[in-house]
Amino acid sequence: PLDNAAVLGEINRKDISAVDDISAFCVRGGDCCDTTPILLGKVGVGAAFETTLMYQLLKLSTNINFVSSLTKRIIQTTTLLLIIFASSTFGSIVDMGLSAASKQVLDPNSTPNPDWYSGLKKPKWNPPGWIFPIMWLIISKPTQFIAVSKLLATQSKNGVHYPNLPVLAYCTHLALGDAWNKVFFGLQCTGRGLAVILTFWSILWTCVYLFYQVDETAGLFLV
Repeated sequence: PLDNAAVLGEINRKDISAVDDISAFCVRGGDCCDTTPILLGKVGVGAAFETTLMYQLLKLSTNINFVSSLTKRIIQTTTLLLIIFASSTFGSIVDMGLSAASKQVLDPNSTPNPDWYSGLKKPKWNPPGWIFPIMWLIISKPTQFIAVSKLLATQSKNGVHYPNLPVLAYCTHLALGDAWNKVFFGLQCTGRGLAVILTFWSILWTCVYLFYQVDETAGLFLV
């Protein structure tokens, strides 16, 4: 006769195995179980909306002609600072709008494990965590501000057409940076995060090239 306890134990092991198989397809850190194409599609849509929002705002601030030159400069500088230093805010606005339509875009329903990153196996040359905000606040963002300011100033000074492609590429790189933070740190997904960050770097180097074509100093500051 079959041992009931043994049969039940075997069923439980199969159930646990099935759960593990399902978990392998789920994004760590949240309830989102999207496949890679679906998740990257959501990332692409969100980044596209965020890029469009930032691009249009910056172009609008640059093309305001019914105010004094000083007021125009203040509006343009304020808009540029907001876009460069607070691009994630625009991403959050976009995500809320998209979430209302799709119920879940990128952010998981549960709070991710805050100790996840510290538990990752990292290479020896990985810099300490405290260096990132210093690089971000003191070096990366200020030099980006100088680069974009030089780009727009060159356009205004030389009377050439608005640098649509360089500005669009720059806004795209900001949106992809925000998307990477959501996928890697928010959803805690390393493989898909790698795909996003590689796209981010390819767009960034494209920005360097495009900026350099308009103003050499602007391109160098963006490196």
